Amino acid sequence: MAESRAYLERWIDEQGVDRGALARVLDGMDLSATREPSTERSVQRPEVLVPGLTASPWWDSASFPWLSDLEEAFPRILAEFTEVGGLSADNAVSHPNTGNLARSGTWSAYYFYLLGQEYSDHLAACPDTVTALSTLDGVRESGMCYFSIMSPGAHVAPHCGFVNTRLRCHLGLVVPEDGCRMRVADETRTWADGRAFVFDDSFEHEVWNDSGAGRAVLLFDVWHPELTEIEKRALAHMMTVWKTFLYRDN
Repeated sequence: MAESRAYLERWIDEQGVDRGALARVLDGMDLSATREPSTERSVQRPEVLVPGLTASPWWDSASFPWLSDLEEAFPRILAEFTEVGGLSADNAVSHPNTGNLARSGTWSAYYFYLLGQEYSDHLAACPDTVTALSTLDGVRESGMCYFSIMSPGAHVAPHCGFVNTRLRCHLGLVVPEDGCRMRVADETRTWADGRAFVFDDSFEHEVWNDSGAGRAVLLFDVWHPELTEIEKRALAHMMTVWKTFLYRDN
């Protein structure tokens, strides 16, 4: 990640982009090296922290009118999740952060998109899911999109996403009645089947499934709504660069 600024500057020169239009993205890469460390749970601690973007651990659902359409598509999305194997999906892979974050249990992912990479077989197998996501800004390139599956007893340790230029949405697919929860900063919430919420994963967050059954959500990222179009273009390029650092085997 330390080379991020050099990669972006090279792209700026190749594309002939006004460097001033990407000043805060460049600044965000510098800030990652100069910020004082903090153990406060309410503080953002991504490796790339672009200044000037509204920061809130949890976002008001009313700010995202498309959430209601997503929730209406829940039965079709759930049907496709079930068709590809549900909680025991054979094509799901161990989440690449399992080794350093899963304190217990298993955490699996059935990917659609990962930092610009498309999983064409999975996209073809879930056309209604793809349609439900197709109009959302950044689903393909701003971060990740996958069915997230956690086994009974799973615990994902406190961590922060690596960049603050995206927001993350969870749509509950299969949620046990008790024992499933997620903390973002200082607030803990639970999922519900067919209900969605939005949070900022660059804040510290932690996940538990203390129930006796598996838990599944549709997880995806969208661009932070305050980014400009040229910032999105530059960051989409950087996602493909960062993938080579973060997820070499995917």
